[in-house]
Amino acid sequence: MTRFAPSLPLLALTLLALPVLPSALAQTAPAAAPAPATAPAGERAIEAITVTSTQGYSIKVPGGWTPLKNVPGADVAFVNQTVGQLRPTVTVVVQDIPADLKATLADVRDLNASKMPSVVPNLKMLGEKTIRVSGQNAILWSYTGDGDGGKVRWTQVLTLKNNRLYTVTLVTPTGTPQELLDSGRGIIDSFALTNK
Repeated sequence: MTRFAPSLPLLALTLLALPVLPSALAQTAPAAAPAPATAPAGERAIEAITVTSTQGYSIKVPGGWTPLKNVPGADVAFVNQTVGQLRPTVTVVVQDIPADLKATLADVRDLNASKMPSVVPNLKMLGEKTIRVSGQNAILWSYTGDGDGGKVRWTQVLTLKNNRLYTVTLVTPTGTPQELLDSGRGIIDSFALTNK
């Protein structure tokens, strides 16, 4: 009996691309907790910073966002005040793709698009555009679905440079005030690749 065995490059690309899917859902707040106006105890809200990562990018984060440490799979992560039961979240995930795979941004896009319906319950694609990030082609996605604790919207940018995949994701719960949406979108728009 002949068995189908995926090629090693296709399998490796599949395994690399899986964490690019919405790995960071909006942070769930305790059910009885009121929406804090400031960062919870133990967290420090920032005034405004520019993060310049050794992974080859920079991103500007305005005041009101709280950095999170040790978020699995994320190079950096920030949250804002609770909206309903969820906290808006921004993450940057950086993944090195082996050069011998010769993966393109289109390959990553197609692979992730095919996996999203099984990862995001009640997925509804709102839009996709090709944009530029520091001279590189990038994919901008907007979509909604069910997150941990309620309906959320993802705004996600994927770009590839020198076999390194960058995924910047903004997750906002339904009912997020426009000012906070604009603040999160400003973070996404500020993402830039450095010379690495």
